[in-house]
Amino acid sequence: MRGAMFRVGWMAASLGVGSAAADDWPRFRGPNGSGVSESINLPVEFGSAKNLAWKIAVPFGRSSPVIGGNHIFLTAIEGEKLVTLCLVRGTGRIAWRREIIRPRATPIYKTNDAATPSPVTDGTNVYVFFTDLGLASYGPDGNERWRLPLGRFRPFMVSRPRPF
Repeated sequence: MRGAMFRVGWMAASLGVGSAAADDWPRFRGPNGSGVSESINLPVEFGSAKNLAWKIAVPFGRSSPVIGGNHIFLTAIEGEKLVTLCLVRGTGRIAWRREIIRPRATPIYKTNDAATPSPVTDGTNVYVFFTDLGLASYGPDGNERWRLPLGRFRPFMVSRPRPF
């Protein structure tokens, strides 16, 4: 679980959870892919006792949380389980958690994990990708809408770094 609590707690502070001024952050690097928020008056300092709305322990994963409406979505991995979490934006409470047993373990570069790809949301549904599975989508209630298993992937830098 190293770093997992910080990951979501930071998101809560930096995107003004509970603030009407905070915009959705529906994909990796935000609405326009720049990593820059259009919101104003966001805190520039935060820590365990400063500008932190809430924090919660979550399973380990290197994906970036995304925000759609009143929900925060993230992916994680626990053993053989590929996990998708939906948190309530204002409180950090887990609204739902879904698990898929991964059908295979794809060798990946050591700074990644099976839950590295960030989810995306259209504001209602969430879409997740796991190298060890493929694509899946969940509705606002957490029910699986569909699953599309994909073939094996050969991620770069598994055996040797690419030259620059």
